[in-house]
Amino acid sequence: MLEFGGGTSCVLVEAGDQAVFLDAGTGIMNTPDVGARQLSIFLTHPHLDHILGLPFFPYLLEKNKRIDFYAKRSGTHTAKEQVGEVLSPPLWPCSADDYPADIVFHDLTLPVKLGDILIEGMDSNHPGGGTVYKLTYRGKSVVYATDYEYDPSKAPELVEFAKETDLLMIDGQYTAEELEGKRGYGHSTPESGIRIMKESKAKMIRFVHHDPMHTDDFLKKMEAEAAALYGISGTDNEGDLKKVAFARKDEVITL
Repeated sequence: MLEFGGGTSCVLVEAGDQAVFLDAGTGIMNTPDVGARQLSIFLTHPHLDHILGLPFFPYLLEKNKRIDFYAKRSGTHTAKEQVGEVLSPPLWPCSADDYPADIVFHDLTLPVKLGDILIEGMDSNHPGGGTVYKLTYRGKSVVYATDYEYDPSKAPELVEFAKETDLLMIDGQYTAEELEGKRGYGHSTPESGIRIMKESKAKMIRFVHHDPMHTDDFLKKMEAEAAALYGISGTDNEGDLKKVAFARKDEVITL
């Protein structure tokens, strides 16, 4: 996937003096320079694809650089213990404490206020659990609902949570046909994402958590079909900032 990218889940939100990373998949390895902003990482859940990039996060190598890491307890595992499952022998030769940076672990309770950013959350519908996040800053908001399986009985909660958000990032891994054989995996379709977008009146949508078996051409086809479901043609959806699109590596959205 040369256009859409093959990195696993990581989204960077910059606002004011804060740089907030949502998940620490392999995408975090190529983070841009965030300057002097305070660094925080919020984990949706500790599945390997969402934490795999953390050992290679460049800011871990900066001496005394503070990085706040937030994750809900997973069973009996604290936030630090969840990271420790990966950052320890024999999977990795050093622990989080061995890096020059100062990693401060927090067992997440929501909401959280970081500077002028309010971070709220709700439970996702995913095997083993997960968190859907909403970040609000000076009247603008983004919702991050990766690894979310659409369920009509639970969808109203997400619709209300994402009400009139400026950007809805939501799981759209499977086609409707693929989902038939993968129910219970914790992922959704663009059709259900468009339904959430319409009902919540979200202003813009990005589908995330692409299936690694889907090529650029396949994703472009899914993207066009999703736009048509929303009621816009390909030409109406063109431009630097599409209203309905699949997330692309290194895409920058300014709200």
